[in-house]
Amino acid sequence: MKIKSGEELYQIMKAMETEKFRKFGSSFWLLLLGTGFVLPFLISLIIELVSGNFQWGAVLGLGIVFSITTWFFLISMLAWGTFTSFLTKSAYKRVDSLPYQFKSSFQGRNGRLLIDVEHGMIGFISTYNPFEIQIFNASRIGKAETIASTMTGVRFVFELDGKKITMYTLLSNRAVNLKSGIGVEAISKADTFVELLMAAKSRAEGGN
Repeated sequence: MKIKSGEELYQIMKAMETEKFRKFGSSFWLLLLGTGFVLPFLISLIIELVSGNFQWGAVLGLGIVFSITTWFFLISMLAWGTFTSFLTKSAYKRVDSLPYQFKSSFQGRNGRLLIDVEHGMIGFISTYNPFEIQIFNASRIGKAETIASTMTGVRFVFELDGKKITMYTLLSNRAVNLKSGIGVEAISKADTFVELLMAAKSRAEGGN
């Protein structure tokens, strides 16, 4: 197999770059609507058919109850990142086939961040657009910073094409002691990824 030159590899990387960042994908909305509406009413229909006393009013009533319950759990689990690993797993398996050196990665409730400092590139698999690996030149990164709060947790935030992406390193439903071991570790991890993002940006912009 012929080894590609640096220029050839660069052109391949450039061609694979995502034109516009999309946090939300149409496939995600279809999946969400199917799970939150279609499935509950289908289950209620089956229950009524099996009961032997079929009534459309009962189907509608059960469907509404199941749908409300399903949406409650869906929204709660999405808010806490319960589905992130499951939803993005398929796309993440394709990462190794890409011509990048994503040596640093982070999984948060909003998705998976991939960083290639050497080539000044980043990848992102959004929880809300889970079937697509979006690739960006790190020069497209804007402000990046660590935010630590006893009430809202610890996260690093960065801008991509002007859109804010928040990645939590510590998320809790109660007050957090930032000076505790877990608090210090979460802040250190957030700081590390801010530094990695800035290093990739610097490399993309021609720095060392």
